[in-house]
Amino acid sequence: MLELDNRDYAHFYFDDYDLEAQLIAIRAFLGTARSVEADETAEIEALAERAKKAGSEHLVGMWTDAVHTSVYHDAARSAAAVGMLAPFVENLFTGIFRGIGKMGEDRIGHEPNSARSQRAQALFWDPHFYFANREVKEDLISGIVQLAEAADLAAHLPADLKPVLEALFGYRNQVLHNGFEWPVEKREAFGNRIKTWPAGWFNSATTGGKPWVWYMTEAFIARVLAFIDEVLDAAGQHVRLHYAQDEAAPAG
Repeated sequence: MLELDNRDYAHFYFDDYDLEAQLIAIRAFLGTARSVEADETAEIEALAERAKKAGSEHLVGMWTDAVHTSVYHDAARSAAAVGMLAPFVENLFTGIFRGIGKMGEDRIGHEPNSARSQRAQALFWDPHFYFANREVKEDLISGIVQLAEAADLAAHLPADLKPVLEALFGYRNQVLHNGFEWPVEKREAFGNRIKTWPAGWFNSATTGGKPWVWYMTEAFIARVLAFIDEVLDAAGQHVRLHYAQDEAAPAG
């Protein structure tokens, strides 16, 4: 009999999403981007060596132009990476909580099929909303953390849940609204913000000794990919604990 692992069980929370195919495509793109970046770096280093040996101002100018252009190439690759990873993570949590809501037996009001009851239940399981003391406000990160606790999922999730989400969505929002070169005050503010996250998640090209263009590092991209795997594993654990106990129990 085929044994299902946690990752297999995690897919019970999703209707028709092919998460594995999405991840294969994302990893393939990131691998290609790394290869292109390595080739560009090698070309720039070779050009620098030629300029040094020849003592040619023309070659030095070519090297300077190549370095300048590489800043934007790196920014484009980083923007493309976060443009795939952030929506995937957002959709991952949205799907998990929607699935938990569908599999549960929540009742809000005496008539659970009434319009108010159904809307309230849909809002409850939507991680884009955070339930504060006197209001419901849009806050994806706080909503994910709050719903994870409400759904008894938090204990299974990665210990660095909040910093990973803050870093991923914080960078995504800056790139989405400001492109490659952000306003100076936003560059410096982001530089201060990354001090609250693990070192080595972001790098920046500089100008005048100050941040110019921010990038995700390979270390952070690798952490996000591992984080996705850990969240899928956590979701599978949740399914097995709450909804698949009969299947997991040994035959009597």
